[in-house]
This record gives sequence, structure tokens and C-alpha cells, in this order.
Amino acid sequence: MNGYDALIGMSEIDADLIYEAETVKKRRAVYAWRWAVAAAALILCMGITVPVMAMTGNEKVYEILYMISPELAQKLKPVNMSCEDSGILMTVVAADVHDDRAEVLISLKDLTDNRLDGTTDLFDSYSIHTPYDQLGGCSLAGFDEESGELIYMISVEQMDHVLIPGDKITFSISQLLTGKKHFELSIDQIDTANLPVIMEYLADPNFRGYSGSDIEDGMQIIIPGEEVLLDEGVTLTGYGLVDGQLHVQIKYDDIYHTDNHGFLYLEKEDTDRVLYAGSYAFWDESHTDSYEEYVFDIPAEELQEYRLGGEFWTCTGGPIEGDWSVTFPLS
Repeated sequence: MNGYDALIGMSEIDADLIYEAETVKKRRAVYAWRWAVAAAALILCMGITVPVMAMTGNEKVYEILYMISPELAQKLKPVNMSCEDSGILMTVVAADVHDDRAEVLISLKDLTDNRLDGTTDLFDSYSIHTPYDQLGGCSLAGFDEESGELIYMISVEQMDHVLIPGDKITFSISQLLTGKKHFELSIDQIDTANLPVIMEYLADPNFRGYSGSDIEDGMQIIIPGEEVLLDEGVTLTGYGLVDGQLHVQIKYDDIYHTDNHGFLYLEKEDTDRVLYAGSYAFWDESHTDSYEEYVFDIPAEELQEYRLGGEFWTCTGGPIEGDWSVTFPLS
């Protein structure tokens, strides 16, 4: 939703591979990078006259984009090529190419129900094909509650060759994740003044990623134990002191279909939050749920001064599956 580390590909961005290889922390950096790309795109200026795109049948999309950035709305040239699947219409509304960068405006609209909302994520399922090697990103630019229409901005930057008018881009999506929830909570179930010392560890965990430091041979991971539900899709499965460091283990349910993820922090009054120093992610036996073990680099004797909290992103339903793909020329 990945990932958060720019999406770099050879003629295609395959975000699923990035998702598998990277950790939650790196995944969040991908999202941050995508928003940075969108922000850079939205400060472009000069171009064709204002009414052109509004006259192409995409007035609502144009109005939303114009509120965000009049300069970019003026610059984009109409494309209006669509693809429908699973009752959802994807339209390449407009595009512009200049120097080594192309900006593309995409809209999504549910024709049969109200399945799309302002939380809808492309779930890292999109691909961008161009004739050359590229950097690319996609971010939500707006959502119109009245029409239920989502607007995404795509930015494509060439590495060795410059896109020129007439070159074709193919943009495709296979999954849409909607009904997402973002929240913070205090994990009061953990008493930082009375932490158990962990002496037994999980044998041969099936690691899927890490952050903060290299995984070493013999890495000591807590054996998942009694489960304490923190919120739907987020469960506390273990905590304690490992070699004098606080380890906290969280299970995220069915991440391939929900994109459930998050991070933990320690905080006390009148001080900034202390983020975890590193984390280790590993699969459950069915390769469905993901465990994330967060490690804090704070002396054990000082932990009692802090309380533990977390920030999470979850989704209760699975993705909308489909095959949306449009190939369009740059004008």
C-alpha cells in the first residue's frame, strides 16, 4: 500500500518484490518517497489554457486537481483512455511529458457500488511500463465523496533515455485495497517497570525482512506466546528483556490481503518519542501472518520511565481483484 527506497525497475516497477524483501520501516519510507514525488509534481507551472481538460468529460477530476494545483491542471493534456473490470472504471485522464519526466493523472470510479473511499490504496499492485529504464511512483491526489471518484498522480522519470511525445506508457493495476484504518494506541498491557527476562528463544524463524541492523547467526527471537488482541489484525504475542534490551513482538494478520503494519515507540512526559532501534520480521507456519519483533536500545534500568505506544495501519477486508491496464501515447 511499498515500499518506505524508491521504486526502481528495469522497464517495469515490480512492487511485490520490494514488499517481500523490505521491512515495515522501509515500506513506510516508500510511501514517504511517493508523496515526495507527488509534491514535486504539483509545483510544476505554465502550460495550456485552463478549460481544455475540463472540456473532455472529466470536469470533476479537473476541479479536484485544480484545487490542488492550478499550474499542473493547466499543463496536463487530455488522454481519456479507459479500462473496466470488476465493475470499476480506470481512466487515464491526462498526461504531460517534459524533459526527462512524465506526469499522468489516473481516475478510478466504482460503477456498481460504493466500494472505493478516501483510504483506497493501490496495494503496491501497480506497474508502469515505458520503452526505457525508469524511476516511478504513484500517490493519491484526491477523492470526491459525491461521485466516489479517486484521483492518482503518477510520476515517471527516465534514467538513461528521455521520454518524448509519441512514446507509449502502460499503466496497470491488479488489486485495490479499501476500508483502511490508521490509528495510535498506548500498549498498557506492558509494564515497563516489571519486565520478564527471556531465556528461551524461537528456533529457525522464517525471516522475511529486517531493519536497523543485520541479522546475525543465532539471532534471539521471542517464542510467540499468549496472544493479546490490541486491535483487529494487530496482536501482542510476547515481550521482555533479551540481553538487557527490550523486545516487543507483534503479529499482523494476513498481510498479503490486508497490508496490516505499524511501528512501536517509547515515550515519557516532556521528551520526544524514542523509536525502536531495529526490528525483525518473520512468517508464521502458514506463511500468512507476519510477526514483527521490535528492539529498543535503552538501558533496562531506565525503561520504567517510559510507556509503550504504537502506530498502526490495518484493513478488515481483502483487496478488490481485477485486471486494469491502459496503454496510451504521450502527446
